[in-house]
Amino acid sequence: MFPGMGNMQLPVAERRLAEATKRAVQAAGGGKVCEDETGLSDTRISCFCSKNDPASISVRNAVRIDGIGALEDGHPHILNAMANLLGAVVIMLPDHDGSEPCLRSGVMALSIEVGDVSRAVSDALAGTGEDGTKVTVREAEAALDHLVDLERATARLRRQLERIGSPPEEAPP
Repeated sequence: MFPGMGNMQLPVAERRLAEATKRAVQAAGGGKVCEDETGLSDTRISCFCSKNDPASISVRNAVRIDGIGALEDGHPHILNAMANLLGAVVIMLPDHDGSEPCLRSGVMALSIEVGDVSRAVSDALAGTGEDGTKVTVREAEAALDHLVDLERATARLRRQLERIGSPPEEAPP
């Protein structure tokens, strides 16, 4: 492990932040790209990505790395993980106009995510996992990942419906 921690594992929230940092670094093009962008050494960036190292990325560098990453599922990775630590959800506001196809895709995404959460929790409780009917840390983390995706899908659909339900704002004279 690392000095001062003995055989203790980092809390799940810190491990999730490290995993998110690793995904963001990969989406940004790797350690060398992030090193050039932030001025941090590749070794230091690797520490931020390790689930066994207590070092955490600064907000300034998280924004830089998330900002150069490709827009992929879960982006911005680090910001999403940080918000989740506070019990918040980050959604990238859609450019969609609230049309019927956008609402249908929003409802489909919501259904898929509900199914994923239900399946992860049911599988954990079914007794087919590593520890029988006892929910393991790994199973809980998997369910939490699906729950975050469900929260994002819900927030995106809410935003679409709110845009439809609110009259357009008039431009000032």
